[in-house]
Amino acid sequence: MSSPKTTPTPPSVDLSNCDREQIQYAGAILAHGALITLSEPALTVLQASVNCMEMLGVSTQELLGQPLEKVLDPLQMQTFREQLVRASLSDGPSHLFRGFIQGIEFDVFGHRYDGVLIVEFERRAQEPRGALRLQSELREAFAALQAAPTLQIFLDLAVNEIRKFTGFDRVMAYKFMEDGSGWVRSESLATDMDFPPYLGLHYPASDIPQPARRLFSLTWLRHQPDMGYLPVPMTAAAGERPLDMSCALLRSVSLIYVEYLKNMGTQSSMVMTLMKEGKLWGLIACHHHREPKQVPYETRMACEFLAHMVSLLMSAKEDLENADYKVSLKATERLLVENLSRVKDFGKGLMQRSPTLLDFIRAPGVALVVNGRVEKLGQTPDDEQILSLTKWLAVNMENAIFSTDSLTQHIPEAASYGSLGSGILALRFSRLNNDFVVWFRPEQIETVNWAGDPKKPVDFSDDGQRLKPRLSFALWKETVRLKSHPWSQVECEAATALRTGILEALLDEAEELGKLYQDMERSHSQLDAFAYIAAHDLKEPLRGINNYTDMLREDYGAELGEEGRSRLATLGRLTQRMDDLLDSLLEYSRVGRTEFVDGEVDLNIVVADAIEVLRPRIKEQQTEIRIATPLPKVMGDRNRLGEVFVNLISNAIKYNDKAVKWVEIGSESMGMGDRQSLFVRDNGIGIRPEHTDQIFQIFRRLHGRNEFGGGSGAGLTITKKIIERHFGRIWVESTPGVGTTFRFSLKPRESV
Repeated sequence: MSSPKTTPTPPSVDLSNCDREQIQYAGAILAHGALITLSEPALTVLQASVNCMEMLGVSTQELLGQPLEKVLDPLQMQTFREQLVRASLSDGPSHLFRGFIQGIEFDVFGHRYDGVLIVEFERRAQEPRGALRLQSELREAFAALQAAPTLQIFLDLAVNEIRKFTGFDRVMAYKFMEDGSGWVRSESLATDMDFPPYLGLHYPASDIPQPARRLFSLTWLRHQPDMGYLPVPMTAAAGERPLDMSCALLRSVSLIYVEYLKNMGTQSSMVMTLMKEGKLWGLIACHHHREPKQVPYETRMACEFLAHMVSLLMSAKEDLENADYKVSLKATERLLVENLSRVKDFGKGLMQRSPTLLDFIRAPGVALVVNGRVEKLGQTPDDEQILSLTKWLAVNMENAIFSTDSLTQHIPEAASYGSLGSGILALRFSRLNNDFVVWFRPEQIETVNWAGDPKKPVDFSDDGQRLKPRLSFALWKETVRLKSHPWSQVECEAATALRTGILEALLDEAEELGKLYQDMERSHSQLDAFAYIAAHDLKEPLRGINNYTDMLREDYGAELGEEGRSRLATLGRLTQRMDDLLDSLLEYSRVGRTEFVDGEVDLNIVVADAIEVLRPRIKEQQTEIRIATPLPKVMGDRNRLGEVFVNLISNAIKYNDKAVKWVEIGSESMGMGDRQSLFVRDNGIGIRPEHTDQIFQIFRRLHGRNEFGGGSGAGLTITKKIIERHFGRIWVESTPGVGTTFRFSLKPRESV
C-alpha cells in the first residue's frame, strides 16, 4: 500500500455529523435567482430571499405579507393562476412561464412542498441552439444508446452525449457500491483539459453523505452554475417555520460540498440521478473547470429526460448482460427441484444427483445443513466452521436470503477460513430446524485505486476547529483482502427462486406424509378393531378348552397316570397363558378405540390412588415409595393416567433385585415454557442400551417367562399408547445394575 504523506484524522472527529446534517433547511439560495413562498389560496408571500429588490424590483420587507401581484403583472398573474389549476406541482418544480420582471427575463418554477407553495425565479441563460436542433440531438442520442451492445459501451456513450449536450469539461458515470463508496465507471473528458482523469477511481462514502443521497433520490437534476457564489439568505414573516428546500432548484448547497468541488478545480457542476428499481444506483456528474457555467432550462430538461431514459435503458442493458446466466440458473434450478421430487432426500436430490448445488451458482464450494448434519461439495470450510456460521445466520438473518462479499465484516473469526469463504450466499429453507444452503467464494485480493486517502476524507481549517473537505485527490492505492467476488442481483434472485422450489417440494412431501399418516391411522384403527374382535372371539373356545381340561383331570385323572396328568397340567398352564395374552390384547385394543374423558387432572391424587392399588405388593416387596416434588395438574383422562402410574410403579417394584428397594416419582422442567416431564425412577436391575426400544413392543419380554414374576409383556406397550393419545411421548434412561428412569410428557393444560 502506498500513499502521500498526510496528517492523520484525529480520533475525536465524528464524520457521522455529515450524515446528520439537515441540508434541506439551507436557509439560503443560489445567487442567480430569487425565491418566495406563498400561502394558498390567497397567494400571500410568507418568505422571500433577501435579493428580491435586485432581482424582482421589490424589497424583501415590502413583499412579506403581501399578495403576489406585488411582483407579477396582470397577464403574468393570469398565467400563474391557470398553471396552478392545470399542474399538480406535487412532483417537484414545474415550469410555469417565462417572462420579464423589471427588465430581467426569468424562467418561473413552482412546486408544493411541506405545506407551502414555493415559487422560484431563475434568471434566464440563453440557449445557444434552437428547439429543433435540441430535439434532433436528443433523438440521435437515444438511437445510439439503444444500439449499445453492453452496459459499459452504453455508459461511455451516455457520458459522451451529455457532454456534447451541455458543453461541460468533464462528465462521469458514478456508481454507488455496496459499502456506500463511489466508483467512476465511465468518463468523458475534454481533449484540451490539463486536469487528470478520474476514470476507475473510487471515492469514500463520506464524499456524498446520506442527506445528499436522499436529495438526489428526490430530484433528477441539480445544477450549481458558479461555485464562487455568495449564498443569498431567506427572510420569513414572524412565526414562519424554516423552509424545507428538498426539491427547490435554487437551494444553496452545503459549504463543505462547495469547498470539495473547488478543491477538485470545479467552477460549475450539474448532477443527474440514475435510478434502478426505485433505488439510487449512481449519478451522472458534470464538472466545468474553466469558468462558471449556467446551463439553460431547455438543455437541463433535455438532460433530465435523458437521465430518465439512461436509467431505464441501463437496467435493460445490465439485465441483458446477465441474460444467458439467468437462463442457465433457471434451467438448473428446475432440474434441482425435479431431483428433489424424485428422490425425496435432500442430500441426494441437491448434492449427489446431477446437476448439484455446485453446478447452480458460480461458486467453488457449497454446503447443505439439514437437522444439524453437514454435506459439502467443492472447496468449503470444515463442518465445525460451517455449523458455527449457520448458528450465526440463524440469529442474524433478517430475510430468507443473505449475501456478503466480506464475511469478516460480520464475523471477524471467519478470517481463519477466508481463503475458502470470504464471501457467502446463504438461503434458509427451515426456520424451525435452521436448515441452510450456503455457497462459498474465496478471498480475491485486489488493488483499489482511490481518489485520495479514503481513511482521511477531511482536512482542517487553519485554526483546527472546522472540518474542511480533503485537498488531495491524488491516486492512493489500497490492497483489499478478505473480500470475494461480489454476488450479483441475478444470483440472489436465483437463490430465492430455488428456495421457493425447495419449499414447494417440502410441501408436497408433507402432503404425502399427511396422506400416509391418515392411511396408517386408518390401518391402526382397523387393526385395533380386528385385535379386539379376534381376542374377544378366541376367549370363548379357550374357556371351553380350559373347562374340558379340568373335567378330564377330575373324571379321568386316576386312569391317565402320572404322565397324562402332567400333560393336562401343561395344557392348563398354556390355556391360562393364552387367556392372559388375550386379556392384554383386549386392553391394548381398547386403549386405541375408546374415547378418552379429557379434563384437568391432579397427578398427586392419581399417584396416591395408584400407590393404594399396589399397597399389598409394595408391602410384600418392602419397597420405599418417594414423591420427589409436588406433581403438576395436567389435561387428560384420569383413569388412563392412573393405569400409566400403576404399570410404571409395578414394573419398578418387579424388576428390582436389591436388598433395599425404592421407587421415586416426580416432575422436572423441560425448558420449554412451563412444559414438564414426569418420571418414575428406581434402583432396580436396569436395561441395556440396545434393549431400550424393544421394551415398548407388545409381548416383547427381555427375561424368561417365569423370571421376575412373569407377565404378558404388554404393560409398557399399553402405557406408551395411553401417553401418545395424550399427545405426549415416553422415553427411558437406564444404567444396567444401577436403575431405570421412565420419563414422559403430556399435553400442557392450556392446550385444551
